[in-house]
Amino acid sequence: MIEKILTNDDFSVLSEGVRYKLLPYVNNFRDEDGVKHALTENLIITYSQDRARKDAQDRQRLIDKAAKLLENKAGLKSGVKRGGRKYLLQSGELEYSLDDKAIEKDSRFDGYYGIQTSQVNMSPSEILDAYHTLWKIEESFRIMKSTLEVRPVFHWKPSRIHGHFAVCFLAFMLERKLELLLFEQQIDNSPERIRESLLSMQVAKIKVNNEELFIKTKTDPLASKIWQALKIDPLQNINTKEQLVNILTPSKKKRWGQLSFF
Repeated sequence: MIEKILTNDDFSVLSEGVRYKLLPYVNNFRDEDGVKHALTENLIITYSQDRARKDAQDRQRLIDKAAKLLENKAGLKSGVKRGGRKYLLQSGELEYSLDDKAIEKDSRFDGYYGIQTSQVNMSPSEILDAYHTLWKIEESFRIMKSTLEVRPVFHWKPSRIHGHFAVCFLAFMLERKLELLLFEQQIDNSPERIRESLLSMQVAKIKVNNEELFIKTKTDPLASKIWQALKIDPLQNINTKEQLVNILTPSKKKRWGQLSFF
């Protein structure tokens, strides 16, 4: 089945830059009583160059993390194959190397996305439209559970608990709005990348002749694009407190539009 998925045959155009194929599939499973069943289903396989580039970039980031882990092998005692550890091959107690076979195996699937469905009477476009909406909802829950780290909740008073989740929800809306603004400017980045870039936006406070000055630290390359998307002037290398306030205070010229989830 994998070879049928990866072959370039039988693809149809779904939209600009996206093509798909429909593959009949038999889902063999056992019920609670151990009785075997065969369910007729469909596999809808999509492929796009944009997704292929994103998959390759995401994998390269994991490879870079794996390379950094190899520089400090003492921190590789955990057996969890997650993050950069996904591409590490262990040959001894503290003997690790890049798993070239795992990297090559994953690269074969760059650009591909599959949906398994029992709705055999629906067209591929109908299935993809329905799943796209579901995918947005599921991604939103994933962001709130992982990227924003809503839990654990270190509060016990109801008012504090409500306030905690209200702040998390506002942060979620702002993150999704920022993701949408970047997407509209053809800057496609994951919530994780956006968060990494936001965390890199820092200043160091110093005092010179009793005056507080704020020096901009080195930021992620995505940071300047975020400033541009939000219509905020970038920070100078050296800023006074008044300059920071003027830059970060919303004005009529800085309209971010209405907040929306997607």
